[in-house]
Parts: sequence; structure tokens; C-alpha cells
Amino acid sequence: PLYTTRLANRRFAEMREMFTQTIGALAEAVDQRDPFTGGHSRNVQEIAVAIGRELRVGADDLEALEWGGLLHDIGKIGIPDSVLLKQERLDREERMIMNAHPVKGAEIIAPVTRLAPELPVIRHHHEWYNGSGYPDRLVGTEIPLLARVLHVADAFEAMTAARPYRMTPLTHAEALAELRKYAGIQFDPVVVDA
Repeated sequence: PLYTTRLANRRFAEMREMFTQTIGALAEAVDQRDPFTGGHSRNVQEIAVAIGRELRVGADDLEALEWGGLLHDIGKIGIPDSVLLKQERLDREERMIMNAHPVKGAEIIAPVTRLAPELPVIRHHHEWYNGSGYPDRLVGTEIPLLARVLHVADAFEAMTAARPYRMTPLTHAEALAELRKYAGIQFDPVVVDA
């Protein structure tokens, strides 16, 4: 019985590692579509998990942040290159196409029942604390906590990395100042503090 238990535990660990590696490969495939976002999902994952630890969320929530961080932009697979890779400001129609990526991402992941806890994280990671975000215009604590965490992590990573619309990234101090400036508007103040 002890050998069987050890073998089952080892197989479970191997399957979990394979699952995690597959999710990482999917995230990297999305990031590689845009030369400016290579490594973005992994960086967001690390920041989100660090914030989650600071907030003392449970192990299951940390795992949801880990996988949700990797997969939050998976819906960009369905965004045409003409929009995704555009270096100028997006027009209204293009912005609507781009803003559909959280819903597309949730739809892509929905059949994977093991990722059910990540669905709200993926779908709602662009909701604003004041209700002016997308896709569902949720307000405050209507936004799932883990999505609020991911929103802060995603914004911080984007501000501290070069982008076509801002080739010189912000310093960590400048990015934190921006997060604090928009706490209560775009971001959950408790998450920003964490």
C-alpha cells in the first residue's frame, strides 16, 4: 500500500507538472505573437502570485493566480494581427475587437474543467474598480478578488516593460505611483497596497 501511494503521488505530481508546462507553452505562444510582449504572461503570473501571498490568499487561490496569470491573455489568439500588432493608437472598432480578448479567453478555457477557478480571473482582469472597465462593467467587490489582483499585476508589468506606444518603460517607483494614483478608480486600493 505504501508503494502504491508513493507511486500515485509521483504520478499526480508528474501530471500536474505536465499540465503547468502545457499552460506555460500556450501562454508563451500568445506572447510570441507580439515582439513586445515576450515573457509578459510569466511576469504577470509572478507578480500576481506575489500580491496574492501578500494578501494571504489560500493555496487554491494562489494556484488560480498562477495559471490565470499565465492564461489571462489567451483570448488574444483570436485577435487579428492588424489589431494586435498595430503600433499606432487603436480606433474605436479596433479597441472593441481588442477588448473582446478576456471573453474569448474565457471561452477558450471553459472546456477545461480543471481550469474553472481561472475563468473569472481571465474574463474580468480588465474590469475597473469604478465600473468603467470591460467586459461586464463590474464595480468594486463585484469583481472577483483574484481578477482585481491580476489587473494590478498586468498593469504594473505593462508599465514597466517597453511597448510600441511607450518605448521607455516606467521605473518600478513610477509604476507604483501610477497604481496609487488610480487606486479606487481603476484598481482596488487594497490590492494596490499589497
